[in-house]
Amino acid sequence: MALRRPPTRIELKADDIEDYDEILKERQLAAQSTQSSLHTSLDKKGDGGMSKTPSPKVDRKRSAAERIGLRRGM
Repeated sequence: MALRRPPTRIELKADDIEDYDEILKERQLAAQSTQSSLHTSLDKKGDGGMSKTPSPKVDRKRSAAERIGLRRGM
């Protein structure tokens, strides 16, 4: 029988939260600019709005697998 330990607590200070919010905004802006450039490139190609990217659910599973080390650099 294994001994259980209490969960680790991480205390965040105001500076940490501000840094997190700043990084989150930067990521959102980068994602929006990437998405808008993707839409403009699709419009120029004339795909009719049909993209060949996997569904968000499949992409999410793939990224989760990469994070935990099941897949590497696919």
